[in-house]
Amino acid sequence: MTGPAMPRSAPARRGSSAKPPARAKPPLRPTISACLIVRDEAKLLPRCLRSLTGAYDELCVVDTGSQDATAELARRAGARLAVFTACNGADGKIEDFAAARNAALALATADWVLQIDADEVLRPGSAARLRRHARGSADLVMVTLRDGAERWLSARLLRRTDGLRYVGRVHEYAEQDAAPTAVTDREIVITNRPDKRGKESGGERNLRLLRLELAQQPDNARALYQLGNELRIAGKLDEAIAAYRRSLALGSYRHGLFSARYFLAVCHVRLRQWEPAIDAALDALRFDPRYAEAHCLLGDVYFASGQLAPARQWYRSALVCGEPPPTPMAVQTWAYGPYPRKRLRQVAAALRA
Repeated sequence: MTGPAMPRSAPARRGSSAKPPARAKPPLRPTISACLIVRDEAKLLPRCLRSLTGAYDELCVVDTGSQDATAELARRAGARLAVFTACNGADGKIEDFAAARNAALALATADWVLQIDADEVLRPGSAARLRRHARGSADLVMVTLRDGAERWLSARLLRRTDGLRYVGRVHEYAEQDAAPTAVTDREIVITNRPDKRGKESGGERNLRLLRLELAQQPDNARALYQLGNELRIAGKLDEAIAAYRRSLALGSYRHGLFSARYFLAVCHVRLRQWEPAIDAALDALRFDPRYAEAHCLLGDVYFASGQLAPARQWYRSALVCGEPPPTPMAVQTWAYGPYPRKRLRQVAAALRA
């Protein structure tokens, strides 16, 4: 038995006003706002913007008080521009980077936010990868940051939500109301290439802002860790040791729990305090043995004291580490291959002598 015949649609007559069925519209491509905070970056901003070609749909720039042509360059590039100086102190120097970042967020209207600075450049090929991730379901994308021999992962592409905001006077970071889902793409690389001529140095500025933050929040373990880093770089090693120890005693900054131990050992090495250096480096390895830096440091301590056999052991164990683990903390790329190989050759030559 057959069912009832289905009606056939009559063919359209020539000249008929009948229209073909409308096709579904393709989904809109997710959009990206590139958000920058700038000040007297006329030399570097064009380089940064060239590197971002194809990576954004909307350029949002907050100028915190430029005296050069930075603002005009941003306007020519089609930026949504705002001058925002509420982040500065009475002396005109910046006092709150998070406030400036949040002002840039307020300008953004796209689906995603790409955070980048004028003294940074996006590696060729990264724009297409950013676009691909913007079509995904994650809330943020961790990318590779490079500064000299250091590299680390940083959340630089973030889905724009009402709860997205930046926190911290310096080394600011993004927070969201709900726990975000994250993906990592190490092939997206942003390289820091600063030019501080005629400006307050980054180290001086960071020390000033960290001390301001700690005056308000003396038990901020993250700020104490960062203060230790800045003091170590400035050669104020005893002060750096004290800051690292205070941060570790608080124990609330989980991303710094290995690095504070390792850099504590570095400070003792630079002071030629061998036993405390060994203790701190072994403590770092007990916490997380995947980082080759601590293996190399132990090799250096034993090599410096003429103990070649244990030095060779630690350089070899550094090579076993392989690639650095995924981490938002800076890793020293030289520790993962080149440096321990060089030191092993030196140990071999010393043993033959």
